[in-house]
Amino acid sequence: MKSQISMKRLLSCALFLILSSVSVPASPMPQTEASIVEGPKSQMTAKEQSSLEFPCVYQVDEVQRQSKSVTLRWRKDGKTLRQVELGLLSSSSSEPQLETMVREDGRLILNKETGSLRFASILASDAGQYQCELLIEGKSVISSNTATLEVIEQLKFMPQPTSKNLELGSVSKVHCKAQGTPMPQVKWMRETQLSLPENVTDQNGTLVFRAVSNDQRGQYTCFASNSQGQISATVAINVVVAPRFTVPPVAPGEVAEGDIAVMHCQATGEPKPTIRWDKDLIYLNENNTDATRFHMLENGTLEILNVQPEDEGRYGCTIGSSAGLKREEVLLVVRSNKSASNSIITRIIIVIICLAFLYFILVLGLKLWYRYRRHMGKVQLEDATHPPDADGDGHEHAEHEPCLTDANSSKNLKSKLRESTILEQESSQVADDIV
Repeated sequence: MKSQISMKRLLSCALFLILSSVSVPASPMPQTEASIVEGPKSQMTAKEQSSLEFPCVYQVDEVQRQSKSVTLRWRKDGKTLRQVELGLLSSSSSEPQLETMVREDGRLILNKETGSLRFASILASDAGQYQCELLIEGKSVISSNTATLEVIEQLKFMPQPTSKNLELGSVSKVHCKAQGTPMPQVKWMRETQLSLPENVTDQNGTLVFRAVSNDQRGQYTCFASNSQGQISATVAINVVVAPRFTVPPVAPGEVAEGDIAVMHCQATGEPKPTIRWDKDLIYLNENNTDATRFHMLENGTLEILNVQPEDEGRYGCTIGSSAGLKREEVLLVVRSNKSASNSIITRIIIVIICLAFLYFILVLGLKLWYRYRRHMGKVQLEDATHPPDADGDGHEHAEHEPCLTDANSSKNLKSKLRESTILEQESSQVADDIV
């Protein structure tokens, strides 16, 4: 009986060992949903030039990292600020590629492992709304809550006030603008503690000078203050007289080669203006001029000795000081010796042409005169051949010449005709010889 019980126990143990040695397939682990566990706070405040970090703790399954494109990105005011690939696939979704990216900024660092966005130094322009997002291929965008960043702007001048030169007798303004949180108050004082002089008013940080005078010269200080404290900037106000020409530049016009060219230029102003000459907009100095020929005198006169053809051009006189600049120019023409000889030859040619023209007119007049004489000779012959008719009483006009016979009359007519022909031939020959 005992042996039977022991046998049953042995069979039971053997069966347990066999069953325990057979492996049973394990049930699949549930896949973790991608999500943003922790995002930035809904309201954040930071001082200008301080550092700041926005958290974005995300959760992405390893299977999704290997099989799909996963992108983490930060947005500011609806525009993509920074993004990084989390998955093993390098391709990204088309959505961030189509968006306008905010300009590159070395102050911003996106941590791929933690998802945080860090600012090394906050600026006033960083104020706005921020949000981090997960983009997984084939799924909708996963977004964190929206965080609003408020920047406490540091008290400062924008821009920094600078010294200024004011024209005597003019109406001028000097500006002083400050920024900060809260908005600062701005005011001007003279010499840090004195009241403003006469004809000078402070209009919300702008100094207005009416009828600028020498009494208004000096140091002026702008103060800006708010709950952060007070800052100040001191500027110098100078009263000047703009330079003007007392003797504007004058050129001698045309100068013969080898002569001396003198060009005057004088000016006045406060402070005393300097005078500089240029040729064709290039300032004259010892490097680009012949020091033996070009002399710039202390009174502003430019003197050129032994003028050469290459000295011809436009010369400008510039007067300038801290009160401004003015420039006028003149033209210097150099008449070379070669051009003078050419001018004489040209005049001789013109005179010859005029004489030839007069000679032609004279010959033409002679021809016309001889033709006229010839015509008058023919008319006289015709009159001699045909005597005039009788008068009203039936009597012929009395002739003063003695009566001639018909034969003598015929001979006289032929003789006159022959003389007229000879005269015409001689006149024609003379005209042709003259031509």
